[in-house]
Amino acid sequence: DGLALALKGSGEATRYSVDDNGLALAEVSVKTQRLRLAAEGSRTWALADGGTLTPSLEVGARWDGGDGETGAGVELGGGLEWVSDGLSVEARGRMLAAHEGDVEEWGVSGSARLSPGSGGRGLSFTLSPRWGASESGLARLWDEGMTGGASSGDDADTDAARLEAEVGYGIGFWERSGLATPHAGLGYGNDGARHWRLGTRFAFGPDVAVGLQAERKEGAADLEHGARLDLRLRW
Repeated sequence: DGLALALKGSGEATRYSVDDNGLALAEVSVKTQRLRLAAEGSRTWALADGGTLTPSLEVGARWDGGDGETGAGVELGGGLEWVSDGLSVEARGRMLAAHEGDVEEWGVSGSARLSPGSGGRGLSFTLSPRWGASESGLARLWDEGMTGGASSGDDADTDAARLEAEVGYGIGFWERSGLATPHAGLGYGNDGARHWRLGTRFAFGPDVAVGLQAERKEGAADLEHGARLDLRLRW
């Protein structure tokens, strides 16, 4: 009935030792333990206009013990997505709910997407704002723990803001088996960083795709220009 639950966990215990060789190598013995648990639940409701509404909730925890880096952390995240007639709007948030040190971390993000019509033809649009440390989420909790990149309350990451946008239009060609999608995009951050993109993607059936893109990046103290060519073949 539209209810989904994902749960994963792991436990590890490691011990290794090195004997003293009587020269430069001293005897070493190290023990480590790690427990990880992550869960995500969502529920999808059908709306009267044919669209769907999906709230979700995430919880993650990790504990490291033994010799070396130790500690525990708990993170909470949630979101709400609405989809109707090719248009989707989503809002997500996350925060570090508990940690054994003086650590504060949070982030919120949103997105609005207009999907093109049948076969990728027609107008497409994406708008994605975000604030704070919105992208680490449970994936970083699972892969890196709570220390890599975790910020304090004075860290500028909690005040960081970024806006990404892209618009494109799919046009059929080659007896409508091909698709050309000119597109333009921009990115802007409150740190002064800017990024412009302009290009075209070509699809020749389902197995061959080529993309051409020119880029301009402006930072606080530097300026970059570049061109990109992507080729995808599938067989």
